[in-house]
Amino acid sequence: MSRTGPSLGTVVWWGITGRCPACGSRGIFKGITDLKEDCPTCGLHFEREDGFWLGSMVVIMAMVLAVFAIVTVGGIVAFWPDVPWTAVTIAGVLANIAVPILGYGWAKSVWQGLAWGFSPPTIAEAADAMNRQATAGRDQAESGD
Repeated sequence: MSRTGPSLGTVVWWGITGRCPACGSRGIFKGITDLKEDCPTCGLHFEREDGFWLGSMVVIMAMVLAVFAIVTVGGIVAFWPDVPWTAVTIAGVLANIAVPILGYGWAKSVWQGLAWGFSPPTIAEAADAMNRQATAGRDQAESGD
Protein backbone atom coordinates (compact mmCIF):
# COMPACT_ATOMS: atom_id res chain seq x y z
CA MET A 1 0.00 0.00 0.00
CA SER A 2 1.47 3.34 -0.97
CA ARG A 3 1.45 6.33 1.32
CA THR A 4 -0.48 9.45 0.39
CA GLY A 5 -0.16 12.79 2.16
CA PRO A 6 2.75 13.88 4.33
CA SER A 7 5.80 11.64 4.70
CA LEU A 8 6.39 9.45 7.75
CA GLY A 9 9.13 11.80 8.97
CA THR A 10 6.86 14.84 8.63
CA VAL A 11 4.01 13.21 10.55
CA VAL A 12 6.33 12.07 13.36
CA TRP A 13 7.89 15.56 13.51
CA TRP A 14 4.42 17.08 13.76
CA GLY A 15 3.75 14.79 16.73
CA ILE A 16 7.01 15.78 18.42
CA THR A 17 6.25 19.47 17.93
CA GLY A 18 2.65 19.21 19.18
CA ARG A 19 0.79 19.43 15.87
CA CYS A 20 -2.07 17.46 14.37
CA PRO A 21 -0.72 14.35 12.63
CA ALA A 22 -3.13 14.75 9.71
CA CYS A 23 -2.95 18.46 8.84
CA GLY A 24 -0.01 19.78 10.88
CA SER A 25 -2.01 22.53 12.57
CA ARG A 26 -1.42 23.73 16.12
CA GLY A 27 -4.07 24.21 18.78
CA ILE A 28 -4.58 20.52 19.60
CA PHE A 29 -3.89 20.91 23.34
CA LYS A 30 -6.69 21.71 25.77
CA GLY A 31 -4.21 22.09 28.61
CA ILE A 32 -0.63 21.31 29.49
CA THR A 33 -1.44 17.70 30.27
CA ASP A 34 -4.04 16.73 27.68
CA LEU A 35 -5.23 17.02 24.09
CA LYS A 36 -8.57 17.97 22.60
CA GLU A 37 -10.69 15.09 21.33
CA ASP A 38 -10.56 16.30 17.72
CA CYS A 39 -8.30 18.56 15.69
CA PRO A 40 -9.91 22.02 15.59
CA THR A 41 -8.70 22.53 12.01
CA CYS A 42 -9.33 19.25 10.15
CA GLY A 43 -11.69 17.45 12.57
CA LEU A 44 -9.50 14.35 12.94
CA HIS A 45 -10.54 12.33 16.00
CA PHE A 46 -7.35 11.55 17.90
CA GLU A 47 -8.34 8.44 19.85
CA ARG A 48 -8.58 5.74 17.20
CA GLU A 49 -9.79 2.91 19.42
CA ASP A 50 -10.13 1.86 23.04
CA GLY A 51 -6.67 1.64 24.58
CA PHE A 52 -5.10 3.86 21.92
CA TRP A 53 -3.32 6.00 24.50
CA LEU A 54 -1.34 3.07 25.92
CA GLY A 55 1.35 3.90 23.40
CA SER A 56 1.71 7.37 24.89
CA MET A 57 2.45 5.71 28.23
CA VAL A 58 5.40 3.96 26.61
CA VAL A 59 6.61 7.31 25.24
CA ILE A 60 6.37 8.99 28.66
CA MET A 61 8.09 6.07 30.40
CA ALA A 62 10.99 6.34 27.95
CA MET A 63 11.13 10.07 28.63
CA VAL A 64 11.14 9.50 32.41
CA LEU A 65 14.01 7.04 32.07
CA ALA A 66 15.98 9.42 29.85
CA VAL A 67 15.48 12.43 32.14
CA PHE A 68 16.26 10.37 35.25
CA ALA A 69 19.46 9.09 33.66
CA ILE A 70 20.50 12.58 32.57
CA VAL A 71 19.80 14.07 36.01
CA THR A 72 21.49 11.25 37.89
CA VAL A 73 24.51 10.76 35.66
CA GLY A 74 24.81 14.52 35.13
CA GLY A 75 24.78 15.10 38.88
CA ILE A 76 27.38 12.43 39.47
CA VAL A 77 29.68 13.70 36.70
CA ALA A 78 29.24 17.36 37.69
CA PHE A 79 30.19 16.82 41.32
CA TRP A 80 32.66 13.92 41.03
CA PRO A 81 34.42 12.86 43.30
CA ASP A 82 32.46 14.56 46.10
CA VAL A 83 28.96 13.69 44.93
CA PRO A 84 26.12 15.04 47.10
CA TRP A 85 24.16 11.80 46.96
CA THR A 86 21.15 13.14 48.81
CA ALA A 87 20.77 16.08 46.43
CA VAL A 88 21.24 13.87 43.36
CA THR A 89 18.64 11.42 44.70
CA ILE A 90 16.13 14.19 45.47
CA ALA A 91 16.65 15.73 42.02
CA GLY A 92 16.08 12.32 40.40
CA VAL A 93 12.90 11.70 42.40
CA LEU A 94 11.55 15.18 41.60
CA ALA A 95 12.25 14.57 37.90
CA ASN A 96 10.41 11.25 38.11
CA ILE A 97 7.40 13.03 39.59
CA ALA A 98 7.39 16.09 37.30
CA VAL A 99 8.07 14.52 33.90
CA PRO A 100 5.01 12.24 33.74
CA ILE A 101 2.67 14.97 34.95
CA LEU A 102 3.99 17.80 32.80
CA GLY A 103 4.89 15.71 29.77
CA TYR A 104 1.86 13.47 29.34
CA GLY A 105 0.11 15.73 26.82
CA TRP A 106 3.31 15.96 24.82
CA ALA A 107 3.68 12.15 24.99
CA LYS A 108 0.17 11.81 23.55
CA SER A 109 1.15 14.14 20.72
CA VAL A 110 4.32 12.15 20.02
CA TRP A 111 2.36 8.88 20.11
CA GLN A 112 -0.13 10.32 17.63
CA GLY A 113 2.69 11.22 15.27
CA LEU A 114 4.11 7.72 15.51
CA ALA A 115 0.77 5.94 15.26
CA TRP A 116 -0.61 8.02 12.40
CA GLY A 117 2.78 8.01 10.67
CA PHE A 118 3.05 4.23 10.59
CA SER A 119 -0.68 3.66 10.11
CA PRO A 120 -2.20 6.59 8.17
CA PRO A 121 -5.91 7.40 8.55
CA THR A 122 -8.27 5.02 6.84
CA ILE A 123 -10.87 6.27 4.39
CA ALA A 124 -13.51 5.95 7.12
CA GLU A 125 -11.42 7.99 9.58
CA ALA A 126 -10.86 10.69 6.96
CA ALA A 127 -14.59 10.76 6.15
CA ASP A 128 -15.47 11.05 9.86
CA ALA A 129 -13.02 13.95 10.18
CA MET A 130 -14.62 15.72 7.22
CA ASN A 131 -18.09 15.20 8.74
CA ARG A 132 -16.93 16.61 12.10
CA GLN A 133 -15.39 19.59 10.34
CA ALA A 134 -18.58 20.24 8.33
CA THR A 135 -20.76 19.89 11.43
CA ALA A 136 -18.52 22.27 13.39
CA GLY A 137 -18.68 24.83 10.57
CA ARG A 138 -22.47 24.54 10.37
CA ASP A 139 -22.83 24.88 14.16
CA GLN A 140 -20.58 27.94 14.14
CA ALA A 141 -22.59 29.55 11.32
CA GLU A 142 -25.88 28.89 13.15
CA SER A 143 -24.60 30.43 16.37
CA GLY A 144 -23.50 33.55 14.50
CA ASP A 145 -19.81 33.33 15.52
